[in-house]
Amino acid sequence: MNELLSGCSRILWGSGLVLALLGTGMYSLLRDRCAPFRSLRLLIQRPHRNGTRTLSPFQACMTSLAAAMGTGNIVGVATAITLGGAGAVFWMWVAALLGMGLIYAENVLSCRYRSGGLTGAAAYLRYGLHSPLLSAAFAVCCTAASFGMGNMTQSHAIAQTLRDAFRMPPLITGLITAAVTAAVILGGARRIGRFASAAVPFVSAVYLLLCGIVIWQFRSRLGDAFGSIFQGAFGIRAAAGGISGEALRRAMTVGVRRGVFSNEAGLGSSGLLHGEADGEEPAFFGACGMLEVFADTFVCCTATALVLLMTGVSGADGAGLVLLAFRAGIGTAADWLLPPVIALFALCTLVGWAYCGSSAWKSLTGKRWVTAYRLVFCAAACLGAVMQLQTVWTLADIANACMVYCNLPGLLLLQHGEHLKSGKAPFPQDGKEAVP
Repeated sequence: MNELLSGCSRILWGSGLVLALLGTGMYSLLRDRCAPFRSLRLLIQRPHRNGTRTLSPFQACMTSLAAAMGTGNIVGVATAITLGGAGAVFWMWVAALLGMGLIYAENVLSCRYRSGGLTGAAAYLRYGLHSPLLSAAFAVCCTAASFGMGNMTQSHAIAQTLRDAFRMPPLITGLITAAVTAAVILGGARRIGRFASAAVPFVSAVYLLLCGIVIWQFRSRLGDAFGSIFQGAFGIRAAAGGISGEALRRAMTVGVRRGVFSNEAGLGSSGLLHGEADGEEPAFFGACGMLEVFADTFVCCTATALVLLMTGVSGADGAGLVLLAFRAGIGTAADWLLPPVIALFALCTLVGWAYCGSSAWKSLTGKRWVTAYRLVFCAAACLGAVMQLQTVWTLADIANACMVYCNLPGLLLLQHGEHLKSGKAPFPQDGKEAVP
């Protein structure tokens, strides 16, 4: 079964999809005289609110960041280095840089075409691209992804970390995770927003502080760590010399795949959250998405990668490898400090993706059976804690790829203006919403 799933994942995440993601991201960044970069000035302005939406702009940003800044920043980086070598980190950076353009486009289009309870890619595929079928397909894939990358991978990381640190049985961890998740998400959107607004800044600051301590302890190896990243990125073999095409391909594919898993640019999930935000400037939320990608990959993922490469640990995978690295830097204190941090990161992602999945589910069912979806989501968190790591990650990769295949056509065509009959640019230059 694992071999079949791995084969499907390799096919879906082939070179064609990787190049399509990178190319679309570059086009998004450079079109309209680099409008995404110029929109960053809007971040210092206070967005106009009309009180018609559930989440405040800050809550939407924190919930979106919660969905992104989970175990992908920790376990995902460890998996990327294990499978693709140190060079995978460089391609995670490339995916993040070009992903800023993707997420800008997603958020702007989501806010522009949102209507009633329909937001995100489901909205602009239906009302912008005029494709109800593709919109429904995206919603199905997003709902499935909410159980993979947004749920089971997170609860598995919690279970593995607590098992290695405290010998806690995975089943017990899964039951506790499901209960805590239920306590938050069954309270509705406002409780999810309040939780994300409080938890994300706190856990991010604590984790970066721990990373900083370890990096300082091994600061003499900082140059070697960056050297291994750049050499591995292009398949350069430091020992034997020469260039390995297979190493280059593996580093690029794994790096982009894990980069997308971490920052979620290209999936369309960010638009689901920012489309629910109370604000009238689509370009403002596009700029918020760019800032989230930067914080997720260039800050948090890079910190994790440097900790792993500078300590040089091996002999484990996933969260276990990260725990070994922190033990090398801060000793047995890592056993008490890191597990709660990973657990809270993963819980934030569970909560954020519960919101994304609920939005996708509502677009399919017309706001029916939302509570049932959330209960099943909590049950899946318990299941993920006892599943095998490879199966969980492979399922998540497949769901991610399916979301990208649905989302990219809308991003490309709507940005190019094929379906903008008035000829107006889809990205407002002054931060105001244009009328198609």
